[in-house]
Parts: sequence; C-alpha cells; structure tokens
Amino acid sequence: MEKNAQQAVVFLHGILGADVIRKAWPGFRYFRGIRETLNAPGASIHFPIVPSASSIANRATVLQVFIEQIQADRIHLIAHSMGGLDARYLINNLDPDRRIRSLTTLGTPHHGSELVHWVETTRGLVQSLARHFLYPGILELTPQACDQFNRATPDRPDVSYRSWAGCRPAQEMPLISRTQSRVLQREAGDNDSQVSVDSAAWGEFRGVVRADHLELVGWSLGLPKRGIQRPFDHVGFCQSLVDEILRPAPENNQS
Repeated sequence: MEKNAQQAVVFLHGILGADVIRKAWPGFRYFRGIRETLNAPGASIHFPIVPSASSIANRATVLQVFIEQIQADRIHLIAHSMGGLDARYLINNLDPDRRIRSLTTLGTPHHGSELVHWVETTRGLVQSLARHFLYPGILELTPQACDQFNRATPDRPDVSYRSWAGCRPAQEMPLISRTQSRVLQREAGDNDSQVSVDSAAWGEFRGVVRADHLELVGWSLGLPKRGIQRPFDHVGFCQSLVDEILRPAPENNQS
C-alpha cells in the first residue's frame, strides 16, 4: 500500500433504500447504528443514497457522482443486497481513475433471486408491497437478468472481491418473512429470506452468518432470542469487515 494513502469506506444500500423510507421517517438510516459506532482510523466513512427501485446502471451513475467528491486515494465498498450489483457496475464502467480497490458484499443476489417470479405471479401483502415499491429495479434481479449482467460485468483484476451470505431456517424467520423463505428454500436452498446462500457467493466467499436479510444491516423484525442468536451482532460484524479492509498488507521480506 502506498504510504500515507488516504482511504475511504463507502456503505451501499439495497433496493429499498433510504430515499423512500426517509420521506416518512427523516431520521432513518439503512445501516442501523453503524455511523455512530464504527471505528475506522485513517479512513473516512460514507453512506450515499441512490434511487431505491431504479435500474442498476442508474443507481451506479448516482454513486459515481457521489464518489467523485470523496478525497481519497483508495476506496473500499461494502454493499448490501442490490447495492453489490450497483458496485460491480460502478467498478467496471464508472471508475476511470481506478480508485476503488475492494468490494465486500452482504446478501447480494449475484446470481439472482427466484423470489422475483413469486412476487410477479402470486398474491399477498408482501408481494403487493414489492410490486408497489420495488419496480422496475426488482426485474433486474431475476436469475436470467443476473446471468446477463454477470457476463457483461467481469471482475476487474485490480479489485479484491469478497462476499458473505446470511442464513436462517424458516422457523427462525420473522413471521412476515417465513413464506418467502420457504419458497426460496424449495427453489434454491438455504437463504436469508430474500437471497440464497449460493446466489450471494461472489469472488472470495468468506462464509455464512446466522442472520436474515435485514439483520445483516441491523433491522431485526423477530423477537430477541439468545438460543438462536437473535438479534445478529451486525455492528461487530461490520467493524470486523472494516478492520480487515483497512489492515495494512504484510510487506514481503526480501532475503
């Protein structure tokens, strides 16, 4: 790493982000409690807001404008859900100075989510809310759309790609998430109620944590229960991610 290089860590939100929710709840923060507690010596921390249900390309373009204002030589992205796809598009198409050095994704549907078909073809409260708030962006999260995206968006060799998945069995999910968790289990296996473990794996897959999709960013909709480790310690988890990202690379010893 260059000596005295100024670094920045940028947290990227998912498809239902702060721009919609903050209209009714001005103090809402997507990454709950992170801004107030995160310790990142030598780095600035940023939380951009992009259009919630817009296309990946449009969301990434908004991110480019934000990131261009950051004064840093090395930029690290931590992205939840669809934010990971925004980040990959940004890295591949909108980072001409190649300042972005790493991407860590949490519960990102890199290979799509079979839930999109369920949302489009069945009735219910969750499906109705998704159709109302998440279109048209959700249509870019089908397995078919993500397969096309992956072929058009190869990894950049100078960027480190890491990924994490969340997972809970359906019986541990909040009531509002149990149906879609069972649907996803049947179609794609273990999941966080929105994204399967297999779909969340990209680059260096670091593993699975015991958390549902919203717990990954600090929003636990189920009752606290120590036996199933709810709520998930998202603050400690995010701190460990930042510690790893900012840790100086070991110097090669020349003999």
